[in-house]
Amino acid sequence: MKFFVLITILFFCTNAVFAKEDFSAIDDYVEQVKKGTDMPSGTAIAIVKNGKIIYEGYFGFADIQAKKPVDADTAFYIASTTKPFFALSMLLMEHKGDIKDTTTMAEMFPDIKFRRFKPKKVQLQNLMSHTAGIKNPLFVANLAYFGLHDKARRRKSVAAIVSRNKGKLGKFVYTNLGYNVASVWVEDTYKQDWQKTLAELVFDPLNMSSTSAYMSEIKMKGIEVALPYSFFSENPKEALSFQKKDSTMHAAGGMVSTARDVARFLIAELNNGMVDGKQVFPRAVIEKSQQQLATNNSKYRKYRDFGRDGYAWGWFIGPYKDQVMLHHFGDIAGTHAHLSFIPKRNIGLVILNNESWVSDAMANTIADIAYSILLDKGDPDALVKPRVQSLVSGVTKVLQNKANEKEPVEEMNLSLDKPSYAGTFYNPLIGNVRVELIGADQYKFTLGELDAMATGHKDRNAMHVVFVPKVRTFVPDVSVRYVIKRGKVTGFRMYQAFFEKLK
Repeated sequence: MKFFVLITILFFCTNAVFAKEDFSAIDDYVEQVKKGTDMPSGTAIAIVKNGKIIYEGYFGFADIQAKKPVDADTAFYIASTTKPFFALSMLLMEHKGDIKDTTTMAEMFPDIKFRRFKPKKVQLQNLMSHTAGIKNPLFVANLAYFGLHDKARRRKSVAAIVSRNKGKLGKFVYTNLGYNVASVWVEDTYKQDWQKTLAELVFDPLNMSSTSAYMSEIKMKGIEVALPYSFFSENPKEALSFQKKDSTMHAAGGMVSTARDVARFLIAELNNGMVDGKQVFPRAVIEKSQQQLATNNSKYRKYRDFGRDGYAWGWFIGPYKDQVMLHHFGDIAGTHAHLSFIPKRNIGLVILNNESWVSDAMANTIADIAYSILLDKGDPDALVKPRVQSLVSGVTKVLQNKANEKEPVEEMNLSLDKPSYAGTFYNPLIGNVRVELIGADQYKFTLGELDAMATGHKDRNAMHVVFVPKVRTFVPDVSVRYVIKRGKVTGFRMYQAFFEKLK
């Protein structure tokens, strides 16, 4: 009888533990959002605790037109959540003795003569923590969007870096540039693509077999890659033409992975480098990856529910539900990725999406529900209905505005005859830009992997060009300002660089 009572007690205790980890509220919320917004793009979720994945959820489609559902094998482009992976690889290189966190850019590139900033003061830890006080917008855009680069051109772009006017060494200003610079050093040192070094140091030891920093490799493996969608497209259920290729994968945003694979990375961060009972990474390296390098003194100290007081090696650090959380998100047209973890509670969350705007808001609530359950704070089921209603209401309002309001389009404000603004324009760090006059007054810009139609600008002899689709309600346009001398177009300025018109 006593044995029966003991078994009964154990049964109810065991089920009580599992009851605390009932994540059905996440399923209800995500399914209702996708139905209520009529946006069936894909979402993959993994929750980790005490070294294991304790929940997985797969929703929507990797390919909406073909109705291919997201599953455990679906890979997503994860954009800027690449940063903590690449930062860890740099720390592993330091552990090998190949570099130090105090190594300066002058030491990293001894053969480059930098002229417009002080390379002896900019250290690796500055590059990894967005505190280097440097800029090169054209280099950043080329790696992420245009793909017009090779090793020689990348090194020339590093040499062309200048001081950031509104920033200084040690001041946190979020940018991809530091990671891009470090990747060039990696290629110089290891005599191979930074992607291969990242795989050897991070992906392979973690057995992340469905992960790559090459789009071509992931497709060669036969792994389904979720197509990108945008809520702001003319047809949100039609995949974007802007899709990543090998040439536009970069160290600050250049990985494709599955929720399960990314979860293994979080497990390593939470367990001092140990995964599946094996010490994959040195404990000291993992501990260092979570050490704060920079203080965020800007107005961006909070994003949605997530505090961002500081920055570590690829991780924002800040308060969340009375805990210290490390996190990083990735966001570009067709992608929203979420990585977060709370070290003291040994819990973490991965959310991957192939859409950005709806998914950003949705991920915020998924995290709220998940961590409410994991931290035993509040009733997660009570969050579902009001959060669904709020998001659906917001989507409805955006759609109504989109239908009722036409975006204002400036007229072309040009001083010369229209053919003068067409032609081929050259910059040594990126190559040629082709500008075509289409019809009577439309201009098409072609730059590497992308092309776009220009619109008018309020300034004389200037145009707006939208190379990349919308991510939010704003348009990430580029101002092209033509330079006219003696009645002729000699070139234009774009991304703070000059493009000379070729004869």
